[in-house]
Amino acid sequence: MPPQGSPAERDDAPQAASRKHVIVTGAGFTRALVPGAPLLVDDFCNDALGEKVRGLPNASRLLDRERSNHPEGHIDIERLMTRLDALMPYDYADDVGNAANEYTFLLSELRRAFLDRLQEARQGDIAREELDRFAKYCSDNVCCCITFNYDDFLDEALYLTGHWNSYRGYGFFCRSSRDGIYSLSLGKKDSRLLLLKLHGSINWRPKLGYANPVALDSITHHNCWNGSDLDSHHLEPEPVIVPPVLSKSSLVEQPVLRLVWSRAFTELATAHQVTFIGYSFPTTDIAVRTLFSEAVEDLPRENVTIVNLASDEAGKDATRKAYRAALGHIPDERFHFGGALEWIRRLPS
Repeated sequence: MPPQGSPAERDDAPQAASRKHVIVTGAGFTRALVPGAPLLVDDFCNDALGEKVRGLPNASRLLDRERSNHPEGHIDIERLMTRLDALMPYDYADDVGNAANEYTFLLSELRRAFLDRLQEARQGDIAREELDRFAKYCSDNVCCCITFNYDDFLDEALYLTGHWNSYRGYGFFCRSSRDGIYSLSLGKKDSRLLLLKLHGSINWRPKLGYANPVALDSITHHNCWNGSDLDSHHLEPEPVIVPPVLSKSSLVEQPVLRLVWSRAFTELATAHQVTFIGYSFPTTDIAVRTLFSEAVEDLPRENVTIVNLASDEAGKDATRKAYRAALGHIPDERFHFGGALEWIRRLPS
């Protein structure tokens, strides 16, 4: 069940800090609210990708092999990106020609296709009522939101509550992209709650000319929903994100992500209640498992809630096993398998 009782006025900082509710969202959260959002195994304009690498024998072969694993030719983007990102020693052999360069090109195109899918989802159906209800609950209860999602749907909904802003709400001071064109003072307003994006965000755009790893003060928020989506020629074309690969060295390399992860650890370690929504807790993500197992070590497991979508016992058992393997024994009654939309609709208004 969602937390009960009417939202309290939480401007009292000590009270809010002592009973902090941290909500963690994964891909299932976004997918429930935005049905057009991509999954890790999905169609990322795969036919178009095939055309782009036509004539590149190594990249074409790798893409065809990946697509052959799925009956509809879908791509497991985590598996393919990991193969392209972490090149093998034999990719540089003389008898494979320009394999390494071909794979770098395919990785760039796949990353662009992934980001395009996220942007296209904004033009489709969105469960606005539920998204706004969730944002209001987070604002009323001064929740800290931790997410592994790159999209900015929740960012927009929190912004519209009037209690969160992109300047101070990400856990670091993030200027607007238009501040590079105009001198503004919008950043003076504080943010009531935090949205910590552990894998980066599609609207975190570095200023033009900054190389990786990106300096913290070079990152701007470039949104289409608060008037900052102006001419972007003064920004780097790609956002600051950790692509969905198994080897996440960028978590340590990028200063902004080191800061955000540190803040997430502190928020989790001081939480009174932690709720996971639509997160699968994959066994392959060692960094995430380490974060949660260490940060919530002292939190009673009766204060941990898991919200997921599962219609059969096999799916429910798999979810229970995944969470218990990482966090220890969580009581059966703390698992809710009706999905994110049902849980949000039952939140107190």
